[in-house]
Amino acid sequence: MMSKWIPDPRGYANARLVDLPWGYWLRKDPDAKGFVDENGGVWESLRHYLWQGRLSMGSGLNIDLACEQLLAVLHAASNRRVSREETVHEFFFEVWRESWHYLAWLEAQDLTERREVTVEARAIMRMLAATRRRDVADLAPLDFPTLHPWNGLDYGATRAEREQVMAALEAMGRALRYRFVREPIAGRPAIKLIGSELGNTTPLTRVLWTLTFVDDYARDRQFAWIAHRLDRWQSWGELAAEHGARALSEHLLLLKFADEQIDCA
Repeated sequence: MMSKWIPDPRGYANARLVDLPWGYWLRKDPDAKGFVDENGGVWESLRHYLWQGRLSMGSGLNIDLACEQLLAVLHAASNRRVSREETVHEFFFEVWRESWHYLAWLEAQDLTERREVTVEARAIMRMLAATRRRDVADLAPLDFPTLHPWNGLDYGATRAEREQVMAALEAMGRALRYRFVREPIAGRPAIKLIGSELGNTTPLTRVLWTLTFVDDYARDRQFAWIAHRLDRWQSWGELAAEHGARALSEHLLLLKFADEQIDCA
């Protein structure tokens, strides 16, 4: 049953099966050389049907890239509250105007409502996840538990509850090419970023980034922040693999303090 708090401005849940990927109603017809919609229109792919048919966007740009960005933005917003500044740094190469325009466009398309991902947008995410090419980065589960009051435990009343969520996220991460783990370094609590099968000649699992802490609590506090952003692990892993550990450290520091207010008292 669809949760009542998820907005549905277009009444998608009344007309469609919400648990199925968006576009499931199309018909594959070899004679038509594409997917046939309910009005007889023919589309090259589900993604073309979404981008041009549903969103009324042009075909001038790379539709796959546009859909991957749409998936990334919706994926993040469906699992957590993404601040304005974090959105700019993570998805729009620090271009504020583009970020504001894109978020307004999502709202106008009824894919978000007051920054909450709508019922139809969640179905679109399922379709986009199912139609990704094999050569793109891994995708974290569309729904994952977090230490958040509306997705998982309410910040964890006890250390055991917090550990339950973090252990579950570590387990999910094992299926991803880039994953963060809590492993000690020289006897000190630490977090590592590990990349699997990296290198052209002899693909190996490599440690790309590390951070040590004074105690387990400090480590878990940082890991909880990282785990809350499981949807970004692959992007961060690619950043470290291509530009080094320092580039990732600088990026994480920038995000950690995004939208922090300056205390002038």
